[in-house]
Parts: sequence; structure tokens; C-alpha cells
Amino acid sequence: MRKYTPVVLTLLLLAFLFTGVKRLLSQLALERDKSLQVLLVYDKDTYQVRAFRSVLEEEGVPHRLVHINTLISTDPKTLSKTKPALLLPDGSLQYMHLDTMSWFKKYLSAGGSVFVSYDAGTKNYAGAYLKEALFTNLLGANYILYDKLRGEAYSKGYLKITDRSLEITPGKVDREERLITGYMYGSLEYPYAKVEMRNFTGRLLAVVLDSRENKEYPGMFWERYEKGYIFYSAVPLGHLKAYSDDLVLRATLRYFLFKLLKLPHLINTPKGKGGLVINWHIDASIDWKSIPMMLKEGYLRKGMEQSLHITAGPFRDEPGDGLGFDACGKGKEYAKMLMPYGVIGSHGGWAHNWFSENVLKGKFKEKEIYQYIRENNDCLASITGYKIREYSAPNGVHPQPETTKVLEDLGMVAYYYTGDSGSSPNRTFIDGKMVSSKVIAFPITPLETSASLHEMKKQGISEEDVANFLIRLAEYVEKTRQVRLFYSHPYDIPLYPGAVLRFIDLVEEKEKSKKIEVHTMSYFADFLLRFLKTDFSFNYQNRIFTAELKNPDGLKDIAVAVPKSYGRLVHTQDHLVVEEGDEYYYIYFTDNPTYYQLQLKF
Repeated sequence: MRKYTPVVLTLLLLAFLFTGVKRLLSQLALERDKSLQVLLVYDKDTYQVRAFRSVLEEEGVPHRLVHINTLISTDPKTLSKTKPALLLPDGSLQYMHLDTMSWFKKYLSAGGSVFVSYDAGTKNYAGAYLKEALFTNLLGANYILYDKLRGEAYSKGYLKITDRSLEITPGKVDREERLITGYMYGSLEYPYAKVEMRNFTGRLLAVVLDSRENKEYPGMFWERYEKGYIFYSAVPLGHLKAYSDDLVLRATLRYFLFKLLKLPHLINTPKGKGGLVINWHIDASIDWKSIPMMLKEGYLRKGMEQSLHITAGPFRDEPGDGLGFDACGKGKEYAKMLMPYGVIGSHGGWAHNWFSENVLKGKFKEKEIYQYIRENNDCLASITGYKIREYSAPNGVHPQPETTKVLEDLGMVAYYYTGDSGSSPNRTFIDGKMVSSKVIAFPITPLETSASLHEMKKQGISEEDVANFLIRLAEYVEKTRQVRLFYSHPYDIPLYPGAVLRFIDLVEEKEKSKKIEVHTMSYFADFLLRFLKTDFSFNYQNRIFTAELKNPDGLKDIAVAVPKSYGRLVHTQDHLVVEEGDEYYYIYFTDNPTYYQLQLKF
């Protein structure tokens, strides 16, 4: 038996008492807080927990991080009135005491809802797999089959979306089987837990097609339990987000919190409207012809800002080849032609293929990446008269995190990104860590394996299919009130001239009628960075909804989504615009207070 000295025993006792006091204070704080919040429940503070939290922050969801022991020390019925949803991330709650299930049953019975990702409640205290997951009886499904399948209980497969109410970006599912796809990769293979349905009567949103078996397994689904909902994902959502696949977690949380539970939230887009970034990459001297063509044929229009990124040097593949755009020489007049139609950004470091190839080969490290992006920026800034704040990597070569660190050091705020494809602008993660809190990644929106028009042509995609994709993209951002980015090159336009013109006509009409906002990366990045500074809380009592908001940089254009299920809105305050949607009232600020208490009566 191990023997401890009196000093060690005293320290252990003090640590135990400190932990107990800290937990008691957390419990009291949770019980006294009557604001509406989602609870992010954890045991270990893992990278998956941080990934969940980042998405909740970016989606304007009021939330609190709560330890599982603190949670089950509270009264579940009382808690459900102001804390309507519990999120259980993957990787953090594999072990939960069996007795916690009675707490969860009471919470669900009182109207609370629970979101379970992948492996919560699958192991015992010693780390061995259980015969059935703790939530099996509540879900009508067992998601730990180790006792039956051993090493086959966890596998890899393709995620097939079976319910279109799960809002997956157009182009991110293939047109034949509705499998989630990745840019250049085709159908994406995801790790997943095999699930055995029991007395399931709920709703299935997605299935997994096993990579090795000719068999489908449930992928995402929810079940009613008394007055609440319990949702399960067989794929590890937090892990995916933490390794540069943001879309699945974001879409699933939005479905659960905004569609299923209809919870109030802030909207991370200006005025709460959908947004579109049209990003043109201008690589070389070939675009001396493309730019006049874009102006003549109406692909560039005043009042519809686009992100126009230029590789500025006089060569493209190797010094002296004369194939570069030469922005500070022969190409200057063409760069100036672009200026009235959006914001000029940098497309890599000085020479398109030369820069990307040297980065890929490891010849250019962080020092050289900084040097040549700065050189590119300086040239363009001398033409535009403003600081260059947007970036896109040539050939998509953007090693993380060093390239983004360079952008941060240069004071840039946004970049086009081939990771997280099909998702919203976000603070991307790589290898389990947030890359930057100051520079926003703008994922490309692919059409299955293609992103640019040139790639679509190589894949043999018809002009009608390209037009339909672009039209669906514009409709998607309007409907979901999210931001998406479409990119290509000016010299690609003649491959699909009619499709692109139809797209430009449509988004111009939607912007003029104030259905969406068409703007630059830096515009949306500036807004999101300001949005993330908002400190806010919600309360709903006696048919009065109160939102208290603070932001040191102001609240202009920040929107609150309030459920119509609260009743008919009968009163608003000055300096606010109220728009009515199918499920929510959308209310945004027209002036720029740093503090506001919004009160709505129903």
C-alpha cells in the first residue's frame, strides 16, 4: 500500500475540498441563471468540446460549458425550463455513471432535449465497452456493438443524406446517391459507429454505407421521449470539425437547435440575410483579355462587389517567362479596370505556379511565404491605395497553420480555403486546434469533385447542370441565411458563358430586392469578427422575450432570430427592422449602439 507523508495528505485533502467547492459554486451559478441557454456537457475538456464550442459561438447560440457532475447535481425539471438542450460531444463523455440515466429521463420528460455525438455513454469506469450504450432505451437504438462485433463495431463508410431538411450545401452531395462528397476526393469516407435499431419510431436523417460491407447502417436520427427529443449521430462530429470538415457538425447543430427545437439565436450574417462571395482568381497575363471581356459582357457590375484576387508578378512558372499578370507593369491598366467592381486581394506570392510549387516542394517555408505574399500585397496596394486584406492560395496550396499565421502577421482578415468545403466562413481547425481567431477561412463550394468552372468542364458537366448548381447555391444562401463562396477564373467564363450570366443576373436581382447580400470576403469577415465580440443573453417569461446585447464595436446589422412559436409579435422598439420568416421573426439593428435591451411582447 502506498504511504503518503502528512504534507502530501494535506495537499490532497485541500485539492479535494477545492474541487468540491468549485463544483458547488458551478452548480449554484447554473441553478440561479434563468437565461435561455444550451448546455455543452463535458467530462474532459477535449478538442472535440472546443470544436463544438467554436461552432456554437459562430452560430450565435447562447451556451454554457457544464461538467457532467455539476449537471446531474441540479434539478432536471427546473433546469429544462431555461436550458432546453444538452449537447454531448464525442470524445469527452465515453464514461458516464449508470445512475445519470434517471436524471436524463426526468430532463427529457420535462421537455428538455439531448444531442449525442458518436460515443457518449459507451464505456464503463475501467474503460471497457458496455454491452449497450447508456442512451439505448431512450433512443430505441444501441450504438455500441463491441460485445457482438468486436473490432468491427467501429468502421468507415459514406454518409448518405436521406432527409433534405438537413441543410447540406448544393454540390456537396452527389446527384445519384446523395453521398457527401469532397473537393477532388469524391464521396468522403467517415469513421462511424455501427448502430442496431431496437424499438425506433423516430426520424432518420442519414445513413452510412459501409466501405467494406454491402450494407447500410443508421447515421443520424432522432427519437421522441416524453416531451423531449433525443438526437444521435453515428459519425464523430466534433472530431470532423477539428480536422477541417466543418459542414457536418454545423449543419447538424443548426438542424437540431434551429429547426427541431426552434431556439432563439443570433444570426452571423449582416441583417440576418444570406450572403454570397464571388471570388475570381486572376493568375496571369491571359487575363489581360478576360477582364475587358467581363466588362463588355456584363459579368462585372457596379453595386455588386466581388473579391478579385491577383497574382501580381511579371512571371508565372519561372522567372523571366513573361507569363505573369505584371500588375505593377503591363497589367496595371487591367487591375485598375477591376477596382470599381469589388475589392482587390492577393492570389498567392508574386508568381502563381512558381510560388505554389516551391511551397509544395518545401523550398518555401514560413519566411519565404511571408516575403512573397508581402511583395504581392505591396504591389497591389500601390495601385489600389488601400491595404490588401484578402488572400487566396494559388492551386489551393495553403499549408496550415503557417500560411494563416503569415496572413495574420500581415494584418489580413480572410482567405479562400479548400478545407471545410461547402461550409460557412469560420475559424477553421487543423489537427485538433483552432488555426486563428483573427483570420477567417472562406471554404470553397464545390460541385461534387469540382470547384472552378475549368474543373467542371474537365469533368464533362453540362452548361445546364452548372447553371442549376449556381442557381441552387443562390437560393440556398437566401433560404438558410448563411454565407457561401463560389470561385473560378475569368478565363473560365467562356466555358459556360450562359450559366455564369444567368447566375450573375439572379444574384443581382436578389441583392437589389434585399433577399441576399453579395459582398467581398473582407466585408463578411469583418462582420463575423465583430459579431463574435457580442456578449448576449436571452430570457422568455410571461410572453415577453428579452435579449440583452453588448458589443464594444457596435450592434449595427446584427440580427436576432426569435421563434414565431412564442406567439404573434405585437410590439417592437425603435431603430430595429423586423422581418417575418416561416419559423422566426428576424430583427436587426439599423444604428450602432454598444448596448441594447431588446424586449418583444407576444
